[in-house]
Amino acid sequence: MGVAERGTPIGFVRYLRIGWLCFWIGLATLLVFLPVVLTARLDRSQRSTQFFVRMWYGIILAATRVKTRSVGLEKIREGCSYVIVSNHQSHFDILALVAELPLIVRFIAKKELRKIPLFGYAVALTHCIYVDRSDPAKAVKSLQDGIRDLPPSISMLFFAEGTRSRDGKIGPFKKGGFRTAQVTGWPILPVVVHGSRKVLPKGELLLRPGTIEIEVLDPLPKEEVQERPWEEVMEDVRQRIIKHFEKA
Repeated sequence: MGVAERGTPIGFVRYLRIGWLCFWIGLATLLVFLPVVLTARLDRSQRSTQFFVRMWYGIILAATRVKTRSVGLEKIREGCSYVIVSNHQSHFDILALVAELPLIVRFIAKKELRKIPLFGYAVALTHCIYVDRSDPAKAVKSLQDGIRDLPPSISMLFFAEGTRSRDGKIGPFKKGGFRTAQVTGWPILPVVVHGSRKVLPKGELLLRPGTIEIEVLDPLPKEEVQERPWEEVMEDVRQRIIKHFEKA
């Protein structure tokens, strides 16, 4: 067994950090559950709910000593709904994106998350969309129904690779976000996440304090998204994200 500083076993440190994270996730959920449920039911716009959603993410980030920063926020138009397309390096990508983007950000989640006590129910009320990834046809229907039910000014986040990168490189993109942009008539907002893999890579549970940067790229106007084939738009966005990710 490896040994950490001052003779402390690495295994013990790992479990201690995992326990610390679980404690704060549980505490944060208890703190914001009722406010999220009440505001989500009373305020369809989700603006007041977003305050408590950000509080949840902020507690987790502070407890794990993970800082966030952003560049390019001036490119975001106030009151506009976007299809946000991002690379995916870590579970902490969502935390950083919600903390930094001045948007009401919702995302697609695996249906299994709905079974988590309190958390799963609250997430459903915030208009995040649960899908069954084992059944593509059912997943598409759930996405379409969820998009139709969204209040105005909510933006949907898509991790275009579909899963977190194992090697740190950006993989092939999936079509879901780009087809959604064409159906909804929303502009696409490409976003690059830097540094999250150093905090928590895929396949690991040992968190490391660090800084995650969110880089907002130039949006693709809805007219351009509508006029061009989705395959062409997808490859254009992918190359933009790769270019900015690799230059960092």
